[in-house]
Amino acid sequence: MTLHIKTTLFAAALAVGGIGSANAADLAARPYTKAPAPLLQPVYDWSGFYVGADAGYGWGRDRHTDLIPGGGFWTNGGAQSIKPTGAVYGGQIGYNWQLSSWVIGLEAQFNGTSLKRTDTSIFFPATDSLRAKVDFTTTVTGRVGYALNNWLPYIKGGYAGAQLKTVNFDTLGNSLNYSDWQSGFVVGAGLEYAVAGNWVVGVEYNYMDFGKQTFTVSNTPATLGTESFKDHLTISTVTGRISYKFGGPVVARY
Repeated sequence: MTLHIKTTLFAAALAVGGIGSANAADLAARPYTKAPAPLLQPVYDWSGFYVGADAGYGWGRDRHTDLIPGGGFWTNGGAQSIKPTGAVYGGQIGYNWQLSSWVIGLEAQFNGTSLKRTDTSIFFPATDSLRAKVDFTTTVTGRVGYALNNWLPYIKGGYAGAQLKTVNFDTLGNSLNYSDWQSGFVVGAGLEYAVAGNWVVGVEYNYMDFGKQTFTVSNTPATLGTESFKDHLTISTVTGRISYKFGGPVVARY
């Protein structure tokens, strides 16, 4: 009787051990699940070469000063300011480097203009007039901006040049014509937005100051002698811009 009981208990212990082993094997066979990968956020990359076009409006001021003591044929001494206005249109070419969120660039801009104005002379208003006209401007600047993904506010500064023509003339056919390249500086600011792919649109303001430029030139007819004047030209422009940037427009960041 005792031997039978021991045999039964031993068989039961084996059965329980087998069940436990099977359960342990089931637990070990459960598949391993990896944690989800972090999401990649698309961020616009402003680095690269770009070309584009711009158009807008400009206004200027030319202070035209007679340098002959007491005045010459056209004045009785002093200065007259004239304020040409008109359209601005042209293009730009440049390159940007992005360093973290900072964007540093170089740009050249070339614009034709229709800035012009003719005013009655303040010295001899019955017969004389003064005209100022700007045909062309160019700038070569550095740019510094701070990227907010697709948005780029920036400031700029550097060299500015303009082709200025001034004409004193009267109703008798006499005139004094002078045209020359004016050199100075430009400061400005703008905001650009990467619309889609590699296209970038923006708006920009520029202030150009060409300093005081002096000249001496003969009147027409030459029998009227020569005149000496000093011009101080400043120009402001507001333009819309569109550019195409070469290279990949987006990088992925965690």
